[in-house]
Amino acid sequence: MALFVYTCLSYLVLPFGVAFHLLFVWRRAEFRRGFWQRYGWLPQKQHHPVLVHASSVGELNAIAPLITAIISDLKLPVLVTTTSVTGQTRCQQLFSDNERVSCGYLPVDIGLANWLMLRRVKPRAVLLVETELWPNLIATCAAQKIPTLLVNGRMSARSAKAYVRWPWLVGPMLQKLTHLLVQDQTTAQRFIELGAQADSVSVLGSLKYDLVIEDSDLNNLGALVSHWVPNGLCWVCGSTRSGEEVSLLRAWAQLPEPVEGTLVLVPRHPKRFEEVADLCQQSGLPWLKYSQLKPQLNQVNGIAADGDVDTYNAHPRRVLLIDTMGLLMHFYHRADVVFVGGSLADTGGHNPLEAAALGKPVLMGPNCFNFTQVCDQLEQVHALRVTTKASLLADITELLTNPLLRSSMGAAGAVLVKKERGALKRHLSILEETLEQALNQ
Repeated sequence: MALFVYTCLSYLVLPFGVAFHLLFVWRRAEFRRGFWQRYGWLPQKQHHPVLVHASSVGELNAIAPLITAIISDLKLPVLVTTTSVTGQTRCQQLFSDNERVSCGYLPVDIGLANWLMLRRVKPRAVLLVETELWPNLIATCAAQKIPTLLVNGRMSARSAKAYVRWPWLVGPMLQKLTHLLVQDQTTAQRFIELGAQADSVSVLGSLKYDLVIEDSDLNNLGALVSHWVPNGLCWVCGSTRSGEEVSLLRAWAQLPEPVEGTLVLVPRHPKRFEEVADLCQQSGLPWLKYSQLKPQLNQVNGIAADGDVDTYNAHPRRVLLIDTMGLLMHFYHRADVVFVGGSLADTGGHNPLEAAALGKPVLMGPNCFNFTQVCDQLEQVHALRVTTKASLLADITELLTNPLLRSSMGAAGAVLVKKERGALKRHLSILEETLEQALNQ
């Protein structure tokens, strides 16, 4: 009954959703790609693939090692679905050279679209990453006896409070999942309290610790990054959200005179690039955009004196805005200090392990509820410092002027990441066992 009500409501709002989608398609060309996929017409490029759904770029980065392992260890093809244009872009960046992986858009969560997708794709299993719980998709998979697993699952206190309002829908949905493979015991308890069967929930740790960073990949752009961040200290602020850049720019401008170098801003969403560019312009600091700076061109934005890159580079304190997707890790690699965004803003924070794995000291704001356990672990070993808008200037000043502190924090983070690895093997083992059981039924 609960699913029936949810489905009816989904069909009621569908015409408005389609109209809204058509408006986006008309106004923005990038939304035209994959239009029919969003209604179930996915490509049939792989034979009985494992379907992996990861909504965000962060989820894709976290799940990438598992996708690679499914291909190399289990010898199975993979279809990766996302919900956003940026997710598709990241999927192509990660897997464009692997013919065993195809990328597509997950359809809207209505029964007909899900049925059409599953009929075309014929997945041998469906993996939903972290928090991607879609009632109709899960119900359709269960009806077709397709194993459906939540992988690298997490559940913040805020999300749990939202889900608990819909027990008639959430409980039956969770009980249809074959396995819930979650990051920590707190998350496991929250899922059980929401209605999941206790014997279907397993605590495996976070796949984010199993992040594979290829030195060759980072070094490919190493020389160019050095050109864009030529000298002095480098403070990289990654995945920043609305309201954060103002505080970061203000702190950078107010640093004591001995501090020289580059503030690198990497907004979370491309749609905010121009907004952040305006903030850089208003800051009065010399600044430029990544997309406008090429080694062979002297095309500089802002107030960086007569368009001369050398003049810009000579300024003791400058700002670089990264307005291109997929470069965050390259600039983390160059950083002396990393601020992980979404944490001064009230959005729960983003993944600090990417910076910690590279041996970088990490700053985050107080709103880290998306990564509570990870942040607690990093803070306990003194690899992460929690800051506020009021204390940001003092904290970044101390880190930029104290190389020994930076070194000790970075080393502690790298050690922790190495110690906590292993979730990948545990996930792969359960997936292999689940697929074998499905074949024998």
